[in-house]
Amino acid sequence: MNIFEEVKKALCKVNPGLEEDKVVVSALLKDDLDIDSLDLVEVALTLEDAFGLTLPEDDLDTVTTVGDIVSLIETRLKVRSA
Repeated sequence: MNIFEEVKKALCKVNPGLEEDKVVVSALLKDDLDIDSLDLVEVALTLEDAFGLTLPEDDLDTVTTVGDIVSLIETRLKVRSA
């Protein structure tokens, strides 16, 4: 499962007007993609279901880019498999 592609799908789901080509690893959630804190919670819930993990709210507070979400999921998956 490609983590970036799942993140892109989740972002486009919560923000239906979002152009997929704008979703790149370096894109800023708020400034570039117009994703606010409520949208981020929805994204997190979608990704938790997709990957079968929990994304703590404290960790979400540090997320500012698409790449941050990808890294957070990678970290959580490593913790879970350890």
